Amino acid sequence: MQEARNTASSDRWYVTNGVVAVGPVTYEVVLRGVAYGRIPAASFMRHESWQVWRRLEDIEAQTAGNRRQTIDDLALHSAAVEQRARSRFSEPPPPPSNAELSSRTQPIDRAARQSFRPAAVDPVGVLASAFGLSDALLLTIVTAVTAAAADIGLVHRMRADIGAAVTVGGHGLATEQLLGERLHAEDPTLVAARGGHTVLSEPQCGEVGRHMLGRMTRCTPTVQSVAMVPLVVYGELVALFEIARNSRPFRAREIGRVEDVVEALAERTVVMGWAE
Repeated sequence: MQEARNTASSDRWYVTNGVVAVGPVTYEVVLRGVAYGRIPAASFMRHESWQVWRRLEDIEAQTAGNRRQTIDDLALHSAAVEQRARSRFSEPPPPPSNAELSSRTQPIDRAARQSFRPAAVDPVGVLASAFGLSDALLLTIVTAVTAAAADIGLVHRMRADIGAAVTVGGHGLATEQLLGERLHAEDPTLVAARGGHTVLSEPQCGEVGRHMLGRMTRCTPTVQSVAMVPLVVYGELVALFEIARNSRPFRAREIGRVEDVVEALAERTVVMGWAE
């Protein structure tokens, strides 16, 4: 715990808007970048000690004391990933069999419909700042969320040493609660991912959708759509990315953009030799 707090005491941040990524930089540099228009206000950021991303505007809105508490809290969650992954209690029970996506609807202002389009992203440019696969996975989940205009995202990394897929990163509120957990041994999401299949869940969830929804509703209870895109390199599953949205169902073209982001990661992984 003391180690996590010492790490959290540093002032090093990473920022991305899905097109470029910068860091580590101090919080003051981030604020100056926003003030001068060099960093978009709609960007996302994470402290060096975190395995999760938050909206820049949410961090900026906090008082100095609350921001310090947020840094410490998320640092502790992030520092516990390895310990939780190796614990026999890190595999949660399967979700209930009656899991169903939220059927609530929100009226769409036709005049503002343009705002529902996913933001432009440049995964190749973003990934150029990654120094290893761990960094690249975190950059990919935030870029995938941006590309699909999702609300939350999770990245699970395959761990051959413990024979499980472990949640190693997240984007959005409450995703830190799942860090370090293993996907259930009988989770059909893994079967689909190993086969290289992208999954977009139907309203009445099948087995894969049920397990994805079970994870996502622990972060946000009113999920309308969930999807999963696997990272497969040399025929082996390296990681899988899950995203969810509350406002409306995903469209196929939005998930196609996430596939493009993950494909860019696959190419970068091969070039850099991260999967060897």
